[in-house]
Amino acid sequence: VPSETAHLEMLLASMLHSDKPFIGSAEGKEGAKHTMEMGEILFGKKMIEPFTICLVNSLSPLGFGTEMVEALIEYARAGQPIIIAALIMAGSTGPITLPGVIALQNAEILAGITLAQLINPSTPVLYGSTSTNIDMRTGALALGGPECSLYIKAHAQMASFYNLPTRGGGALTDSSVVDAQAGYESMFSLLTTVNNGIDFVLHSGGILGSYLAFSYEKFVMDDELCGMMRYYMEGVEVNSDTLAYDVTTNVGFGGHFLGENHTLKRCRTEFWMPNLSDRSGIEAWWSGEQLDATARARQRWQDLLAQHADPPLDKSTNQQLKSFVEEHLQ
Repeated sequence: VPSETAHLEMLLASMLHSDKPFIGSAEGKEGAKHTMEMGEILFGKKMIEPFTICLVNSLSPLGFGTEMVEALIEYARAGQPIIIAALIMAGSTGPITLPGVIALQNAEILAGITLAQLINPSTPVLYGSTSTNIDMRTGALALGGPECSLYIKAHAQMASFYNLPTRGGGALTDSSVVDAQAGYESMFSLLTTVNNGIDFVLHSGGILGSYLAFSYEKFVMDDELCGMMRYYMEGVEVNSDTLAYDVTTNVGFGGHFLGENHTLKRCRTEFWMPNLSDRSGIEAWWSGEQLDATARARQRWQDLLAQHADPPLDKSTNQQLKSFVEEHLQ
């Protein structure tokens, strides 16, 4: 797909194959206008309320690219939400110290937010960041270390100071393949993200190679992580029912709780249930197909894709969207 028209293909795929919220194009003024026009076709009217969101990145240090500024202006005029974000690489495009990076990205983010509000004071904005350090041995972006989590934490605190919603974090890794490194780095960054109350997590699934690669297997694994995080963030409700004093008294010393009504009523809902993780035990695994996590993930995404059905959309709207894209691809 040519890079000049990739945004059209992405928008069309998002609209035809999913009913989830989609991110608009930031490919300059033209990409933003295409998003608005396709949104009007999809929803059947000129949109005056938020229907999409745009990601505008600064060009560190202390700048914004022309295309990003053009997109910001169009989305602000239309009253659509905008994520103003920085990806500063400590030691390369920003100071090597964490406080220095936080100060620099704060200036960049607030500059973008100020421009959006000058254009349209009612523009919803998010305070965004994916800043982290570089590996000083290679100059490559380093997402998988503890520094990235410290940046996420500091960024969340700055957003809280300004009382702004946040974008940042995710299931991030530097690993080029789906392996143990990808797993432990992704878990660390995602746990940091949810623990610090990040509101909008753009890279919560499928990321490999420091943002440069995507994997279906990793996406399915990260979905499992997100399920774990959701359960974890629900916390624990403590009351007379969950304390279960009466149940413990009834079972007494040496008994078991498997047959208790308290257990039976909750056995399908009390615990988080994995879709991917293997809990069959060593003997069952050896006597079975002996699939590791990556193989199970591959099997799962293929099954999910085979079962997928596009959301209902009337034929006229479907054809109008396709015609719009075909016309602008020429």
